[in-house]
Amino acid sequence: MFTPGTPQPDSGESSDSAWLQAFREVLASADIDEDTNFFQAGGHSLLIPKLLSRYELLSGWRPPASLVFKFSSPRELEAESAVLR
Repeated sequence: MFTPGTPQPDSGESSDSAWLQAFREVLASADIDEDTNFFQAGGHSLLIPKLLSRYELLSGWRPPASLVFKFSSPRELEAESAVLR
C-alpha cells in the first residue's frame, strides 16, 4: 500500500522527477507514471494548490496553477517547468 511521503521499496523514487513524486503523493497512488493525466487519475481543481505546494517543497519553485490545466502529466509539466524556470 502506498503511503504519501514514504519512499517505496524498489520504486526508484530517488530518480523520479519532482512532478512525478508530487503526483504520487497528492493522488495517493504508486501507479502514477510520467504520462499519467492528473485529472484522469482523480485529480481536480481543489487538489492543485496541494500539488503545487508539494512540488515547491521538492523543487524550490512554485509554478502558476494554470500550468497544471495546460500540461497535465508529470512529463509535460517537467518539460514546461524547465522552460519557465
